[in-house]
Amino acid sequence: MLDGRGRSIWLCGAAAVLAFTATASAQQVAPGGASPPGDRSAAPGVAAPQEIIVTATRKSERLSRVPLSISAFTDAKLEVLGIKSFAEVVRFTPGVQFDPERKDIAIRGVSSQAGTGTTGIYIDDTPIQVRALGLNANNTQPLVFDLDRVEVLRGPQGTLFGAGSEGGTVRYITPQPGLEKYTGYSRAEGSFTEKGSPSYEAGVAMGGPIVTDTLGFRASAYYRHDGGYINRVDYQTLKSTERDANYANTLALRGALAWKLAPNITVNPAIFYQDRYQNQNDRYWIGISDPGKGQFSNGTPDRQADKDTFYLPSLRIQGDFGGISVISNTSYFNRKEVVNGYSGTLYDLSLFQQLLTNDNGDGTFGANFNLDPYTNPTQAASAAGYPLLTAQGINLPQFPTYQSRVFITNKQENFTQELRVQSNNVNARFTWVAGVFFQANRQSSTEEINDPLFPLLVPVLFGGTFLDFTEGFDLLPNGDSYINNTIGKDRQVAFFGDATFAITPRLKITAGARYSLTLFSFRNYADGPQNIGFSEGTGRKTENPFTPKVGLSFQATPDNLFYTTASKGFRIGGANPPFPQSLCQADLDALGLKTVPASYNSDSVWNYEIGSKNKFFNRRVTFAGSVYHLDWSNIQQANYLTSCGFQYTGNLGTVHSEGFDAQLQLAVAHGLNVDVAVGYTRARYSVTTRAGDANSAPISNQGNTIPGVSPWTVTLGAQYDFRLGAADAFARGDYEFESRNPYLTPIQDLRTGVNDPALVNDPSTAQVNIRAGVTVRKLQLEMFVNNLLDTSPRLGLNHQDQYTLLFEAQTFRPRTFGLSLSHRY
Repeated sequence: MLDGRGRSIWLCGAAAVLAFTATASAQQVAPGGASPPGDRSAAPGVAAPQEIIVTATRKSERLSRVPLSISAFTDAKLEVLGIKSFAEVVRFTPGVQFDPERKDIAIRGVSSQAGTGTTGIYIDDTPIQVRALGLNANNTQPLVFDLDRVEVLRGPQGTLFGAGSEGGTVRYITPQPGLEKYTGYSRAEGSFTEKGSPSYEAGVAMGGPIVTDTLGFRASAYYRHDGGYINRVDYQTLKSTERDANYANTLALRGALAWKLAPNITVNPAIFYQDRYQNQNDRYWIGISDPGKGQFSNGTPDRQADKDTFYLPSLRIQGDFGGISVISNTSYFNRKEVVNGYSGTLYDLSLFQQLLTNDNGDGTFGANFNLDPYTNPTQAASAAGYPLLTAQGINLPQFPTYQSRVFITNKQENFTQELRVQSNNVNARFTWVAGVFFQANRQSSTEEINDPLFPLLVPVLFGGTFLDFTEGFDLLPNGDSYINNTIGKDRQVAFFGDATFAITPRLKITAGARYSLTLFSFRNYADGPQNIGFSEGTGRKTENPFTPKVGLSFQATPDNLFYTTASKGFRIGGANPPFPQSLCQADLDALGLKTVPASYNSDSVWNYEIGSKNKFFNRRVTFAGSVYHLDWSNIQQANYLTSCGFQYTGNLGTVHSEGFDAQLQLAVAHGLNVDVAVGYTRARYSVTTRAGDANSAPISNQGNTIPGVSPWTVTLGAQYDFRLGAADAFARGDYEFESRNPYLTPIQDLRTGVNDPALVNDPSTAQVNIRAGVTVRKLQLEMFVNNLLDTSPRLGLNHQDQYTLLFEAQTFRPRTFGLSLSHRY
C-alpha cells in the first residue's frame, strides 16, 4: 500500500504526465493511424528530433511506438556527448544509478550487493552480469566504441530477458556487417587532466561486402589510456612513490561476418575481446589529501589493481519464412578478473585494532587498552602503537615495513542458447514472439589474504607466539593467512512468450509470461589461520519462478502514445558456503541463531507504471515519461557478522519504490536543440527487518533508504548547430545534477545492529561539460572540457570499521581538456 506521501507523488506525477499530453489528443489522426516519415521537418528551418529504432521487444520498432520506459543512445549521440562507458551513459539517463567501483547498475532503486545481479546486462543477446559468490564480484564494463546503440530499459524485463533483469536491462547493440556498401569509422583523442596525467585513445572500425549480397564483414580495434590523478605516497613520509597511479589501459577488438546462405537465411558469427587493466583504484585518503587544490593521495602500502579480461564468441542464425522468423543465438562468455579489491594491510590492522580495543584483560594477547578512538581519542593516542589506523594513515612505528596483500580472482564461463520464433510484420493486428532459453554458467571466486609478515607482527602487538595467537594454525605454504574458494554452477531452462493484439487500430493489449526451471549448486573450501584451519562444504537450490506481464497501450494520434504496464521480475536464489562458526558465535548468539541459513530464495519485483510518448508543436517537442510504483520483496541481502568479519546472504526485507522519469527534447529555434532528463526515485524499506529472533537488533528499519540511490537526477543539455564558412559546426553544453539522499540508510541508523553513523550519504553533486566541433568532408574535429567547474565532491565515504579513523573516498575526475578527431565514411 502507498502511504500518504507516496500517493501524493504518484498522483502528482500522473497528473503532470497527463496534463502535459492533454493538448495532443485534439490533434487529427492520420488515416488508418499511419506514422509520418521519421525525417519530417518540425517547422520551416527547424529540424525535428530523429527517430531511433530499438529492439527492446525483440523486434525492430520506433522508440516512440514502444510502450516501455526506454532511453536509447545511437552511435552519433554517444559521440557528441563524449561517452566512453556506461558510467557516462547513466548521467543522461533518468532513474538509473551506477557504482563505479563494483560496476553495479541500479534502476528505480533496485540495487543489492548480494546474490545475483539486479540489472540485466547484455551484449547483443548475451547476458553477462555476475553472481556475487564472494567479495568484489564486480560486473565487467564494455567500452563504448563502434556500437550501433545502447538501450536502457527501466522496470522489470522478466518476460523477454529473464533472471537478473529485475530492475531493468541494459543492452549494448553492436553494428552488423554490411552486404551492399562499405562503411567505416575512426577516432583519435587526446586530453589532459589538471594536476594529473594525459589520456589518449585511437580506434578504427570498418566493414562491407566481401561478396556483394552474400558475404560481408565488420571489424574494429580500439585502445584507450586513461591517465591517473591520484598519487601513491609513503604513509610515513607522505612523499610520492608513484604519481598519477590510478591510470587504466583498455584494448577492445571485435570481428563479425554476415553470410547469406539463401535469400531468407543469414548466419552471423562474431567475436568480441576486451582487456582492461587499472593500476590503482580511484580511492584517496581524506586525511592526507586536499581536493580544493586538486591534490589526491593514497598511502595504502599494498597495490590495489584490477585486471579484467573477457572474450565472447557468438553465432546468430535467422531464417525468414513468410510471416515468421526463426532466430537462434548461441554464445560463450569467458571472463577472468584479478582484483586487489580491498587493502589487506588496512583490513588486518583494523582487525588487530579491534582485538586491542576489546581485549578482556586475561593476558592472552598482551596489552589491554579498552580504548575507543572516537570517545577517548587522547587516551587512545597516548597508548604506544594505538590506534593502529589514524586519520592520516598507519601508526605502526614498531614495524614500518608491514604489508599484507589481497588477491580476488573471479571467473565466469557462461554458455547461452536461445531459440525464438516470432512474427515479423510489426504492423499486423496480432504480433507475437515465443522461445526457449538455456544457460549453463560456471563461476568461481577465490579470495586470498597473503600475509607472510603476520607471524612477525603478532609478538609486537600482542606478545606471545604466533601459534598461540592463532590457536595452533600456521600460515599456508604460500604465505596466505586466509583463503576462500567457491565454485558455483547455475543451470536454467526457460520458456517464454509475448504477444500484442490490436483490439482496435489504436488500442492494443500486450501479455507475456516466462516460466523458468533453475538450479544453483556450489562447492566451497576455506583454509588458513584466519579461518581456524581447513573447512569445506556444498549446497544447492532449485526454483521454478513464473514472471508474467500485462500492458495496455493507446495510440491516440500518430504522435501520442499512452500506456500502462504491470510486470514482474526476479533473480535466482542461492546457497551460503560454510564459515568457522566458533569465530562468529558471539554474533550468532546475539541473533538468536544456531547457524546461518544454508540457502536463500529468489527475490522478486512487481512494477506498476503509466506513461506516455508524445510529440507537440509540429514535432518540435518530443516527450517521454512514466510514473511507477514498485514492490520488491524477499530481498537478497548480505548480513555482516561484525565480531568475525564474515557475512552470509539471506532473504531480508521489503522495499517500496515510487517515482517518475521524464525526457524532453526541444527544437527551440533553427539549429538550437535542448535535452532535459529528470528522474525521481523514492526507494525505502517498508517494514523493520531482523536477521535473527525478535530480541535481535534490526538490520534495517521501516523508512530506511536503499544505499547509493539519489532521489533526484537532472540533466540539461543544449546544442547549437550552425555553418562555419563551408563547414558544419556545433557547440554543446551539459549540466548534470544528483541530489543528496536525506533519509538514513540502515548503516547510518543508530537503531540498527549494523550502524556506523560516520558513513554519511553522498552530497548533492553537479557537473558541467562543454564541447564544440566542426566537420569538413566527413572529418570532424572536436574540442571539449569535462568537469568545467572542477568540482570534487566527496563520494563513497568508507573506512574499515567503526573504530577506524582512516577514511577513504572517491570523486569526479578533475577538469579535463581534450581534442578529438573522427572520420565516418
